[in-house]
Amino acid sequence: MEKRAIVQRGPQPSRLGLRLIVPMLMFAGGLGTATWWLSESLVLRQTISEGRTVADMVENIGRWASQYGGVHVRTEGANAKIPGNFLTRSVYSVSGADNQVLQGSRVEAAVVERSALDRVEAYHWKNPALIQREVADVISASGSKARYRLTARTVLNKNNAPDAFEREALDVVQAAADTRANAQNAQEYWRVSGGRLLYARSVVAQPSCLRCHDKPDSAPEFIRTNAQFNGGGGYGYVAGKPAGLISVSVPLASMNNAVKTLPPEVWAAIALAGVGALWMLVLAFSRR
Repeated sequence: MEKRAIVQRGPQPSRLGLRLIVPMLMFAGGLGTATWWLSESLVLRQTISEGRTVADMVENIGRWASQYGGVHVRTEGANAKIPGNFLTRSVYSVSGADNQVLQGSRVEAAVVERSALDRVEAYHWKNPALIQREVADVISASGSKARYRLTARTVLNKNNAPDAFEREALDVVQAAADTRANAQNAQEYWRVSGGRLLYARSVVAQPSCLRCHDKPDSAPEFIRTNAQFNGGGGYGYVAGKPAGLISVSVPLASMNNAVKTLPPEVWAAIALAGVGALWMLVLAFSRR
């Protein structure tokens, strides 16, 4: 009786390839996806940190100005350029002789009076909020990518009225403040729109704010008589309660730009990992 040898065959090459390639592709795809999501999360966290830093700067500008009760801007001469918005103005003559000329107690030639007017000093008072807004204007004019502004639900100046995001943020931080025992805790809100991070932090009214934002009758005369500040609101602040927002806009780095700016060391590490994966695949095929 003829005997036949039984030959055991290993897995087919196609099946063997699938058994090796599919898990490796799954591993590489999962690792790549996780790395991408992690990178996006890190970029977002970094951008939020930048927004917080800008808001911190704005608050510190306000604290600096508050410790002096605001800042007075000095101009010299009766025809000097007015230094932007201010709340009060005080004018002084630099000497008793000039004061007598300007008061009319001395009769002098016209040239003496003009000379006295050229030496007149005026001090324009700017409160902390005005200083913060003027710094925001300087930053915007400089072309800086990070910008900020101050706004509230109702404002004195219509130019500071909140936009759609800021109204949304006002609702969120107010709701958060209402549910917490300590409303002075800083509340924040952010979202991404148009390739930029929109960040908002609530501003808690301080006693110094009430000088302008308590009641219309007690506001400085410049605010009451200047049409620019008749925005239909901006009063009724309560010390210790949320009153408005610091609104910050910061560009959000795209992943494409982030990948383009990766250092050579990162690309070298990726290439090394790819060579290692191919090496493992070749060894697995050769052993089978």
